[in-house]
Amino acid sequence: MTNRTRHFTTSFLLTLFGLLGLPPAAPAAVAPSGYQSASVCVECHPAIHKAWAASEHATAFTSPEFQIPYDRLRRANPARALPCEQCHNPMRFLLEKDDPKTDIFSQEGIGCDFCHSVESVNAKGPWPRYRGKPGIRFGPQGGNPANTAHMTRFSRLHITSEFCAGCHEFRNEYGVPILTTVSEWEQSFYRGEQVHCQFCHLPQLFDARFIDKKKNKGPVDHGMVGGHSSERLARAIPIKGTLVYSGDEARLSVTLKNETVGHKTPSGLPMHKIRLTSTLFDAQGAVIGRNDELFERVIGDGAGKPLDKPEQVFTEGREVLKDNRIAPKESRVLSQRFPLKGAVPVSALLVLVYERPILDGPPGTRTIEMPISRITVPAKADSPLIRYLLVSLVAIALIGLIIALKKRD
Repeated sequence: MTNRTRHFTTSFLLTLFGLLGLPPAAPAAVAPSGYQSASVCVECHPAIHKAWAASEHATAFTSPEFQIPYDRLRRANPARALPCEQCHNPMRFLLEKDDPKTDIFSQEGIGCDFCHSVESVNAKGPWPRYRGKPGIRFGPQGGNPANTAHMTRFSRLHITSEFCAGCHEFRNEYGVPILTTVSEWEQSFYRGEQVHCQFCHLPQLFDARFIDKKKNKGPVDHGMVGGHSSERLARAIPIKGTLVYSGDEARLSVTLKNETVGHKTPSGLPMHKIRLTSTLFDAQGAVIGRNDELFERVIGDGAGKPLDKPEQVFTEGREVLKDNRIAPKESRVLSQRFPLKGAVPVSALLVLVYERPILDGPPGTRTIEMPISRITVPAKADSPLIRYLLVSLVAIALIGLIIALKKRD
């Protein structure tokens, strides 16, 4: 019998008992024992399952981005590889040791029953940090057992950043902060405004446009997209620029603002980077200057050497060598100078991209670039006379304002 059939049968019996004035019997399928695969959930929640199946949560354990460094570490030291599964294959630690469902859940990564069976989180405690309670589905909405195929219970935990902190906040054995997304959020104004992770990564939960007025609820997009979404990135960091030149030098001023991200950007794995490329062109379209700026957090080995492999960052990282990422609501102004050597610039092309590693083993790491912003800045000749006149006008205006205020007194 499918969950849909159970649901229909339960509702029919309750209606019949009500008409006959009989006390309703407890629904037989209200509290299924044990944990359930996502293949069970899809029967009643196809839209949510479809979004989740395409998410990075669903492939947390099976994606090459995880499996390649995990396999390197597992071959070198199996004991040190096991903790990786605490977050990438979490059901392994909720099931009994020899439970045959272990292999099934490993293919589902961070699945339905893991998140919705979590009863508590100790984000700063020992592993495993999550405690589950099978048979009850915790979430942002409660439910009437008479109208659902399983027990549901409202959980405030599921609409707070504390829930995410169990996996998105991590210090290694040397006390070096490796994953800092939640602590970055804690230091931002978003925390004071009670804007939690779910507000951005599960927006339908809070957006009235997606709420079914009749049922007072709507489907929640379980894709939970972030830095891997081009649409999100395009809104995240707007850029502006001005380009002036005089003599043999051009000066480019660029302003970047972390407009909509509730943590530093980029966040997550230290290997994620944001690159700003500034290119100057002359009237014929020839390149006359180029500059790259990287915004990143670099983890070192304790002797000043950067670590670029994920498994090394997690197990061998002993210091933070660099962290120039852009904080929430921060406006970062960059001043760049270009020698012209007789050329005359007509414009600058500013390209901002998000770089994520594609891990393919030796000889190293390749990256995929995802566009954030792309603008063209026209060049203007810088006239000392015009600057002098502007400064003079501002000074005259200030003097006039001071005289007027004194006369008023």
